[in-house]
Amino acid sequence: MPGSTGAEADTGPRPAATGRLAGQSPLSLAICFGCVLFLVAVILDAPVRALARSLDPTLNAALRFVTEFGNSAWPLGIGLALLALVAVASRSAGGTAADDLRALRSCLLLVVFSVAGSGFLASLSKNMIGRMRPSTSPDAHVFEFSVMAFRAGWASFPSGHATTAAACAVALAICAPRLSWAWLSIGLVAAFSRALLGVHWLSDCLAGLALGTGFCLLLRKHMTDRGHQFLLDPRGLLRTVALAAETLSGAAASLGRSVVAGIVQLRQKLASRRRT
Repeated sequence: MPGSTGAEADTGPRPAATGRLAGQSPLSLAICFGCVLFLVAVILDAPVRALARSLDPTLNAALRFVTEFGNSAWPLGIGLALLALVAVASRSAGGTAADDLRALRSCLLLVVFSVAGSGFLASLSKNMIGRMRPSTSPDAHVFEFSVMAFRAGWASFPSGHATTAAACAVALAICAPRLSWAWLSIGLVAAFSRALLGVHWLSDCLAGLALGTGFCLLLRKHMTDRGHQFLLDPRGLLRTVALAAETLSGAAASLGRSVVAGIVQLRQKLASRRRT
């Protein structure tokens, strides 16, 4: 209405679909997702495994390259190395550079802890559930389990690579929203590549996607409530990288001078001992 205030406008009705979803309890949403997983397992798991066995070797090689996005060693290794670099650069940063470094640090923490936390949950749960992988046996059945098996061939649900791909893609999309579609697309392809390679059932990949995404979003909320900001300014990021590189080169030069001075002192001590 023309006389409505901004506060009144904000309290207007939301779209029906959004309202129905927000009104559901976590238990209701979990049961709904479980039913979807069950239907995917019954209807699609076996046909997708048959498709995976018929794929061209060249396509398999491409899928094996894409699936590496779900290898947790990459985001954890790169993330921890960049965190160390940010810690070094933060010692001499001030003003806007310090703000940029804090934002970058928050983004790196979101990526690292999303991947590590969701990966731990995926590894623990899939070993406890003990679902047989489709690649373990040519006669593997969709609903074949060995609870608490703790063997690689019986650790299919959920997919660890799909979990990591989802957690990493969602975290990167949060930190770089202008590239969010690109990151999410890469994460989806990497997650579902596990089923197309025949090492996981399709429902394993779907469960991994849900686990990685949910864990990252919950972690983002937890960190946001504690003052973390994840939106990076591209220009500020370039300044941050330049500052970090300058700080690191200065530290390396200082270390080099210390090492050279130590070698010189050692040689002088050895020379004096020979003369005596």
